[in-house]
Amino acid sequence: MTTTNKKIESAAASEEVSPDTEGLLLERLHNSTNEEDYFRWMLFVVGFYRGINKTGAATELLEGFIKATKDSEQSAHCHLALGQIATDEQRLEAALKHFSTALELGPQKQKVSYVLHNNIAYCLNQLRRFIDGEEHCRMAIKIDWTRASAYRNLGLSLQGQGKIVDAAWALVEAMKLDSADNRARGILQKLIAQNPDMVVQHPWITQSLYPDSQGVADLPLM
Repeated sequence: MTTTNKKIESAAASEEVSPDTEGLLLERLHNSTNEEDYFRWMLFVVGFYRGINKTGAATELLEGFIKATKDSEQSAHCHLALGQIATDEQRLEAALKHFSTALELGPQKQKVSYVLHNNIAYCLNQLRRFIDGEEHCRMAIKIDWTRASAYRNLGLSLQGQGKIVDAAWALVEAMKLDSADNRARGILQKLIAQNPDMVVQHPWITQSLYPDSQGVADLPLM
């Protein structure tokens, strides 16, 4: 059997399985005995729909739940999911509105608050609102300084403001916190290529980028 035929057969098998999976999830959803159970299964269904690109159905479920529930924590989760869908579709203004609404609802879980601030920062950076983006990055870092994503977005916020050395510091922090994520490394490499004089004046940047050959960098405090 050729590779092409295998791919076609695999795709066909996925199409055969998906309706059964969808039916099972929807059955569990409709048989929920309380709102908490319904909310949990709805998130499973939403995740499934996003995975098979049925974002319209996912959006309908989330918007319907927001109208029906009086639970602000659950509403915040729904707006977060709607914002993520809008981000995937590059509808950044809509995503920003959903993330901001979720934050205004005052979610109690720090993890959710972190993700919201960080996602807001991402949208603001994409919209070139770098000062506002920096503010939300720093709020996310204040909530949890051990996660790399907000430092990476902070690097982009600072770069957008022309604060090149500060941006390099933030990107190095992101690399230190998550060595497996090459996004910060790629952004830093591009930043160095655009500003080659920077590494002459601040050798710790290159030392952080290539620790094996340059030794451990002594980073400045920012």
